[in-house]
Amino acid sequence: MVLATVGASYAQENTTTNFEFQDKSISLNEEKIVGSPTVGTNPQDNETTQQAAYGSEGDVETVKSSDIEDAAVRVNKFIQENGRLPNYVNVKNSQVNMPEYLYLLTASLKGGDTIIRNVEAPKNSTGSALTGSIKLNDYIELASRVHDFMESNNRAPSYASYQGLKIKFESLVWLFTKAIDFKVTNQRLPNYISLDKLNNISTYTIDNNNPGNTSGSVADDNSITINNILNAAVSLKNFMEENQRLPTYVQVANLKINPSQFLYLMAKSINQINNGKNTPINLIEVKEAQNPTGTATGELELTEYLQVTDNITNFIEKNGRSPNYATTSIGSVSYPNMVYAMTRILAFYKENNRLPKTVTIKSISNQQNTDNGLSQYLVSTANCQVNDPNIKALAAQLTAGLTSEWDKAKAVFNWVRDNIDYNFYYNTRYGATGTLQYRSANCCDHAHLVVALARAAGLPARYMHGICTFSSGTYGHVWAQIYIGGAWYDADATSIRNSLGTINNWNTATGTILGTYASLPF
Repeated sequence: MVLATVGASYAQENTTTNFEFQDKSISLNEEKIVGSPTVGTNPQDNETTQQAAYGSEGDVETVKSSDIEDAAVRVNKFIQENGRLPNYVNVKNSQVNMPEYLYLLTASLKGGDTIIRNVEAPKNSTGSALTGSIKLNDYIELASRVHDFMESNNRAPSYASYQGLKIKFESLVWLFTKAIDFKVTNQRLPNYISLDKLNNISTYTIDNNNPGNTSGSVADDNSITINNILNAAVSLKNFMEENQRLPTYVQVANLKINPSQFLYLMAKSINQINNGKNTPINLIEVKEAQNPTGTATGELELTEYLQVTDNITNFIEKNGRSPNYATTSIGSVSYPNMVYAMTRILAFYKENNRLPKTVTIKSISNQQNTDNGLSQYLVSTANCQVNDPNIKALAAQLTAGLTSEWDKAKAVFNWVRDNIDYNFYYNTRYGATGTLQYRSANCCDHAHLVVALARAAGLPARYMHGICTFSSGTYGHVWAQIYIGGAWYDADATSIRNSLGTINNWNTATGTILGTYASLPF
């Protein structure tokens, strides 16, 4: 992360007293108050932005004041309705978490460059009970201090001091959100903002391991109609029957979502249909199952599969991911087979206007697919030297003592992500062995090493090629996928923000898949 140089700042941190920064009592002059935030012309580089294999390098994404204003209106509405911050909000073409959103708010109020940056969560949000109000001059000055602190420390403050009060992180976000929301309606910033109302907000879920994207709620109207879910279920059913696998994403209306998100929508819709409800269902972020298991097949009656869908809904809402399996009277049903069963339940409903009395749990992976279709993803290919002694030795070292496919894949992925630096250049340069030697690679060579190590560990792995939107722009990109428990999982090791099965450094909802390869052709 390249940050602006900060001179004499009153945003100094005292870690021994957990004192985030001092209050600055001197008022700003009237002419220094920013009435209409402007967009700067010289944004700083953002090292968290990943470039494409063969695209041109672009500047970091600078957002307009109107983009921030639009986000503030949605966040303010969400807080008023839910009493807490959303986990993230869409700003222009990017998902940003609340620390990153706070940076944009303060940059806008300060009048500096409004650049999307990777900002970590506060160490420990804390504050005092708030009373009174804060005037225009003071909250502009406060925004400037918060902004300077984040630029100096690359994280949000736990609190900010104002006239003896400690305004916690969550209240800071709401304070500046309210200011900009007011500006949208009244074409000016408010003269003052009441502080006591800022007490009515719960603690934000802090996740420094995954700063860019967390499971849960979003401050956008992403509700999906039952009819759109039914149409997507029919399409997914047809895809799975033709390809004997889960797809990378599911198209629902104008959205591209992951299969786990669609599993949640299907489970919710089945229960709503049973209860005679037809209200749209809110789309939430759902991570993939960590270690899919289960081989049960057989028949489930209506009452039981309704209970299973209810259990799945509750599990996802509690854990933010799909379950590895569902416990039923016939045994453990694997995650992919649950998805397939629900597509057939909804396809039946769409055709007959009633839920089926029974559903037969079937496996989506036939013997031919298991034995022959995956063999091409286990062998050496161009620049993927599976049999190289160094590749084999490292794969054995990383997976020693591990028994589950998920744990082995995670060990391989995490090592590449954490040990190979990102370096922009076009197409393949080093291959798997060269990348292991030089420890620096673009997306193609990152993928080569992930695929080679996974295959050497006995895990089928392949290459994905697409057009992807990063915070800096839209480019060609390559990443790996690993086959685990009957499903393909994304393994994009180019960014520390990513984890096995989850991509955070580019927008998966808008990506376009150009190809899937056993051997990368460029």
